[in-house]
Amino acid sequence: MTSWLNSLGWHRRDSARSNRIPIATLVMLGSVILTGGVVAAWFSGNGTLYHLFAKLQSMQNHPPMWLEVPMVMGESLLTPTIALLAIAWLIMRVSPVPRTWSRVAVIGILLVLVTRYLLWRSLTTLNVSNPLDGVFSIGLFLLELFLLLTNILQLFLMLRVKDRHSEANRLAIDIVEGRFTPAVDVLIPTYNEPAYILKRTVIGCQAIDYANKKIYLLDDTRREEIRQIAEELGCEYRTRANNHHAKAGNLNHALTHTQGDFIVVFDADFIPTKNFLIRTVGFFQDPKVALVQTPQSYYNADPIARNLGLDNVIAPEEEVFYRQIEPLKDGAGSVVCSGTSFVVRRSALEDAGGFVTESLSEDYFTGIKLSAKGYRLETSTKRMIQ
Repeated sequence: MTSWLNSLGWHRRDSARSNRIPIATLVMLGSVILTGGVVAAWFSGNGTLYHLFAKLQSMQNHPPMWLEVPMVMGESLLTPTIALLAIAWLIMRVSPVPRTWSRVAVIGILLVLVTRYLLWRSLTTLNVSNPLDGVFSIGLFLLELFLLLTNILQLFLMLRVKDRHSEANRLAIDIVEGRFTPAVDVLIPTYNEPAYILKRTVIGCQAIDYANKKIYLLDDTRREEIRQIAEELGCEYRTRANNHHAKAGNLNHALTHTQGDFIVVFDADFIPTKNFLIRTVGFFQDPKVALVQTPQSYYNADPIARNLGLDNVIAPEEEVFYRQIEPLKDGAGSVVCSGTSFVVRRSALEDAGGFVTESLSEDYFTGIKLSAKGYRLETSTKRMIQ
């Protein structure tokens, strides 16, 4: 009995592990039991389940006209499609910048289309003519339904998107008028990047319109050429005796040699806009804000879009993330730190134990640790150019 339970993942409690059955095992067993029950009930030839599938198969064979795919020009099936398209076009003309009412209208249209699709998919496309085909057909439909529900959840999250642009405008006034100008350390970690790229990044950081800042070039390859660039451009140069924990270790080492109230991190190939700190530091007037992540843009076109000749038509992948997904996560209080072009409060970072060194995704897990400590992560609308 014990060996059988162990094979299912049921382990004896000890000091490092609690009794639990892995979720994957439960899902597998549940799927087998459910499939067996459906097939057995189907083969029995009587009962509610049998008659339900028989009725469902009859509807699949003779769907009502309103469930047909709108492909026939001579029928009225195209009218709702054209009407919804006209409404969407009108909304875009009246509200080119998304507002609350326009978001609600567009989300409503999308929900209508999703509902229409699900009715068509469930009542006209399933193959339930025999038990085996029925199990696979319904299983595929349930999987598709799960994926649709995750996307529908994003639609509702769109209703909670916050207007950080106007908030940044308001908070920037305190920075410009000198009422809130904390010390900021700008850290540029580097490992084997060419000198000309680093030089461009340092010059870009020096051009940031904010007086109370200090720039540090963190060289993890201990190159004399990079030290000379730092001396030439008048920024601080820091290195260490080893490369333990890669970028996270480099940043944590720099924390012990800097004193600024806030930390800014730029990868070696990123150039900030001139008003980067004016548009971000103001958010930290709220003591619960620990990190502000900004969007990124790239000089080079998206490879897939460029190969298709659509680089001026299709939005680059990083733009979709920073302009669509990240604001959704901001509204839900789950902003992702993306490793560069962000500002973090030093005291909050120290409270969380510094940058996470147990993973190469130190940015992501550092953000999670800050959230776990009760701090907030937010996103700004200012883009950084790479």
